[in-house]
Parts: sequence; C-alpha cells; structure tokens
Amino acid sequence: MSLTNEHNGDVPSQTSPKATPIAWPTLVNFSAPLLPIYALYMMLTVVYMQFATDVLLIAPGIIGTIFFASKIWDAVSDPLVGYLSDKTKSHFGRRKPWMVASILPTVAMVLMLWMPPPSLSGNMLITWSAVSVIGFYTAFTLFAVPQMAYGLELSSSPHERARVFGVRQISLTLGMLTCFVIATPLITGHPAARENAAWIAAGGAALLAITCSLTTWWLPSERVVPAGRGAVSPIAAVRDVIKNPHARLLLFVYFIEVFGIGATSAMTPFLLIYVTKASSYVGLVFLFYTAPALLSIPFWIWMGNRYERHVLWRYAMGLQALGYGTMIFQDEGRLWLMIVSSLINGFATACGQTLGYSIKGDVIDYDEYKTGERKEGSYLAAWSLSAKFGTGLMIAISGWALQFSGFVPNEEQSEVVKWTIKGMIGGAPLTCILIGMVAFSRFSLDGAEADRIRDEIARRHKDGDATPNQTSYV
Repeated sequence: MSLTNEHNGDVPSQTSPKATPIAWPTLVNFSAPLLPIYALYMMLTVVYMQFATDVLLIAPGIIGTIFFASKIWDAVSDPLVGYLSDKTKSHFGRRKPWMVASILPTVAMVLMLWMPPPSLSGNMLITWSAVSVIGFYTAFTLFAVPQMAYGLELSSSPHERARVFGVRQISLTLGMLTCFVIATPLITGHPAARENAAWIAAGGAALLAITCSLTTWWLPSERVVPAGRGAVSPIAAVRDVIKNPHARLLLFVYFIEVFGIGATSAMTPFLLIYVTKASSYVGLVFLFYTAPALLSIPFWIWMGNRYERHVLWRYAMGLQALGYGTMIFQDEGRLWLMIVSSLINGFATACGQTLGYSIKGDVIDYDEYKTGERKEGSYLAAWSLSAKFGTGLMIAISGWALQFSGFVPNEEQSEVVKWTIKGMIGGAPLTCILIGMVAFSRFSLDGAEADRIRDEIARRHKDGDATPNQTSYV
C-alpha cells in the first residue's frame, strides 16, 4: 500500500468548469446546527447507557435490547427518508423542508430521554426509555440524511466537498466536545446526575431549535439540476445502492469499522469507573480525543487534495486499529495509556469523517453516470443506516455482555466484567478495523476515474441529456 498522487500527473479536466469556492457564510450556516444536535446525539451514545444502568437502574441487557430495536427501525426509516427527500419538490428545495420539520420532534425526544418522571418504574420506565431512544434516532434521521445530501449538492468538486464536510466535522466535533466537557462530568457518576441531565437537555434542546431554525432559513437555494430526479421507488433506490459495486464495498468497510468502534464511547465511562478507577477524568479523556480530531481536519483536507483519498483513509484506519488495540492493556492507574489512545484515535478518525464524504460523493456520481438519476438522499441514508446499525448493534452486544458477565452497578467488578469491558473497547475495534482495511484495498474508484465520470455528467447536463450509457450495473 502506497500513497500516490490522486491525478497521477494528468492535466486538469477540460470539460468541467473550475469549481467555484463555496462561500464561508454558507459553510457556517450549513454546519452550525451540528454543534447542538451532535452534543445531544453524543449524550445518548456516550452517557445514556451508564445513566440508565446506574441512575434509572434499568438492566444493561434491556438497554442494549432497546438500542438494538432502534436500529431495526432505522432499517425502515433511514432509506425511506432518503428516498422521500430525493423526490421532494418544493419552493424551498428538496432538503430544507425536512431539516426544518425535524426540529420539534427532536426537541420533544431530547426532553423525554433525560426527563423521565420520577414516579415511573418497572415496565413503564422501560417503555418510556424505549420510545424516547427510538424516537430520538428517528427525528435525528429526519435532519441528518437530508442535511448531508444538501452538503454534497453544494458542489461537484472533490476538494470543495472535502471543505464542506471538513467544516461540518469541525462543528460536529465541537458538539462532541460540548458533550464531553459539560454533560459527561455532570452526569457520569455525579450524585445529582438526574437533575443535571434535565437541565442540560433543556438548554441543549432550546439551542438546537434556535440554531437549526435560523441557519436553515439562511442557507442558499439548492442546485436546480438534480431537483426531484431521484429513484422511481424506495425499492429501486435500495436496489441501485446494492448493485453499485463501489457503494457495496464502501458500505461493508464503513459498517465493519463502525461496528468495531460502536461501543467504545458507551464503554469508556465503564472503563474509567470500574477498570482504570479514574471516574473524574471521563471528560478529560474525551477532550484528548476531540482536540486532535478537530485540529487535524485542515491537514486531512490538504492531504486529500494531493493524494488518493481512499489510500489515506486506509492508513488512518491502521492508526485507529493501533490506538484502540492498546485498550486491551488498560488497568487500574493507567490513565496515561487512555490518553495516548485517545490522541491517536482522534487524529485518525478525522480522516474518514472528512475525506470519506468526498469519496461518497464520487460513488454517488458513479450512480448518476450509470442510471441518470441523482440519489444523494438514498445513498447517504444507506451509509447513515450502516453507521447507526453498526453502533447500535455493538452497544446492544456490550449491554448483553455486561449483564451476562455479572455486572453489578455501583460495585467493585469481577475480572470477567473488567475483561468484557476491555474486549468491547479494545479487542473488538482492533479486529474489525483490520478486516475493514483488508476489504478496502479492493476499492477501485480512484481520483482519475472519478474526474472522468464527472466530466461525462457535465457534458450530458450541458447537452440536456441525462440518459446514461447503460441502465443497469454490470
């Protein structure tokens, strides 16, 4: 595996016009809602399992099952939202109506999650938790899938797409940081966790409603060309995603990577509380993750404009495997090892979260080249589902593993429980990421081929001809 220049010395494309840089106000308005939304999303991913087991006293196996059930529902909701947003026709475009419509249900589910009535217990509390978890993920889909699709529609240039999602990743990472600095220390292991969770949720919900409403209103209109030109049906959209060889491989790689690391955020509080015995440092450890994730984004954008993006991503996956693998050796007092792992993982993760969307844009361009349709929503829904299903499944497995290994909340844990925690946060990511690296070596849609495809699409649009060379994948 070697880094090669993305364009292999080829002259710039002559048929596609030079990409116009996307204005910074557009990038800011596009990305700003991710800060409050992702802070609340990470509260659910990182804090909720420990909150549910140690504060609400719900068995970890039950919480794991709830997360798993939410992913089963995502298998329906994500592709449906992606397809419907592709087909939407309105004065405000395809994506913005969905983003606005997501605000009220998201706010409602956030308040439900973190403000369960104190009188609830037993099956009623479990039902409340299930409805709020599944409801939040559904509302999040209503925003996230159309929002990502809107971002890819801002430009057809790989570099500009990397800029768009690089700035988006900055906002997203700041949201993570907000969760880690404010929510994690005030909820995880805190004697007033229930009261603090309610106040944080209320403030976050209010900020989300204001930010998302204003920034979505100020976003410019979407491109005219792809408006309403999605698949003929949800089944056809799913079929094309599966038949697209580049999408199929990327979906597997993305799923196996996310599946491997899916429980690491949720298990980190357990590791620091019950293994490392450093519960007061939960927020600090996550800070050491988010700082390099944030600061390395310009570096990855710069590298992606000079070298093959998918090769860079594979190198970054190797760094992640190393970083997570060190967690197998975690033990009481080894906070330094947790910090080193966090620094490596934060730096490496930023590559896929930035350049990955540019590569996804190439794959979607390939689909338009083959079918004549433009299906950002359907493709991004598939990747979103892959990420959420991988994360939810591993969180569910972790919850079941904790319960079957004999976990007892707020007590000293057995060696079996401690090794279960280390396996979920170290062994599983190491194994899965290495599998993903091997699979990703088969990815063949390089920069030169992606440029050729975009040139052909541009020629068709110029000639008023959206007909592909063939109507099916081979």
